Formats: sequence, C-alpha cells, structure tokens
Amino acid sequence: MVTNIKTLWFFLILGILSFIYLYILMKKMNVTNVLGCYFLSNILITNTGLIINLNLELTKQAPNQLIFWTQKIPELSLKPALLLWFIYILFSKRTIMSKLIYLFIFLTALVSIEIVFVHMGYLEWVNWNVFYSCLRYSLITLLLAIYSFYLEKLIHKEKEVNTT
Repeated sequence: MVTNIKTLWFFLILGILSFIYLYILMKKMNVTNVLGCYFLSNILITNTGLIINLNLELTKQAPNQLIFWTQKIPELSLKPALLLWFIYILFSKRTIMSKLIYLFIFLTALVSIEIVFVHMGYLEWVNWNVFYSCLRYSLITLLLAIYSFYLEKLIHKEKEVNTT
C-alpha cells in the first residue's frame, strides 16, 4: 500500500512537470495547435487503451482505485506531453536522422511507462507485448502528426483571410 501511494505521488509530480513543459511548448507553438493536439492525443491514448483492455481483453488491470489513478495520471499528462514534444521536434528544422533518433527515444519512453506498470503488477499483458505497444504509439504519433499538420495549415489560412 505504501509503494502504491509513493508511485501515485511520483506520477503526480511527473504529471505536474508535464503540464509545466506543455506551458513552455505553448510559447514555441501555436496555442490552438498545442491544445488541439493535447485533446486528440488524450482521446487516442484513452480509446486505444480501452479497446485493448476492455474490448479485446489483451491486457488486464488491477481493480484497485489507487492503481487506476496511478495509471490514469500519466495517461492524461505525461504521455500527451511526450507526444506533443515529439510533434514539435518533427516539424522543426532538424535532420531526418535526428528526428528518427528522437522518435526512438520518445517511443521508448512511452512504452517504458507501460512496462513499469507491468513490472509493478498494476497491468498484466495477456496477449500483448512490447512490439504491439510500439505499434500503438507509432500509429498514435502518425495520426497526431497528420492532425497537427493540417490544423497548422488551417490556422495559417484563417490568418490570411482579410476580415475587412
């Protein structure tokens, strides 16, 4: 029980830091794009998690409320923040090789969060593995990048319209 509370506080602190870094990201990117991508990433992460866990029963969660919230905090803060920072790096003027390295780093971080929960006994992979998690977050990243690209185009198109 004490370990559960320490883990909850650890992820709560990481969640607060994630929101601070999202605030910093809002100064670098368009606020509308950051908020739109944040909400879409939450929808994609939550819905794919529900499909995998409840509908397909490929994973099992412990029925404890404290464990549920310990898993939900990174899902609502840390994972979207990691995805948004990668989207920022993806559309920056870096080389393709450095973008691929960052993709590997961010995917590793996202999957590592799940692996931590598996090793702690909060999550059980029934017919699931690391490859499927990498594939899940890769698809989420791809969808988020496409959304961000077109949202940014739409935002710039609205700025060009003469309102007089």
